Amino acid sequence: MAGSTTIEMEPGQILSKDGADLFCRALRRGDTLRCVPLWITSAHRADDGGIEIEILCSLNTRTDRWDAEIYYFSLDRAILALCDYERTGNIPEGE
Repeated sequence: MAGSTTIEMEPGQILSKDGADLFCRALRRGDTLRCVPLWITSAHRADDGGIEIEILCSLNTRTDRWDAEIYYFSLDRAILALCDYERTGNIPEGE
């Protein structure tokens, strides 16, 4: 599932049902989503046929690099992790 389009999300947008639905639809299509400077995410097919979600968190503007790289195999868990991250600032741990 190589990303074909990049979709911009606003901070807090993923906290709504519509934002979470957009997140799921876009990743299933192979799109990349980003909420700079908070996070960027993309997905691809795992060896078992499932989906592997890659999330990069916390853009360091001094180095122009992301501070954390996290992986999930569940869209629901990825959404919960990003919601918690946006609410608290605590970087998720991944699966």
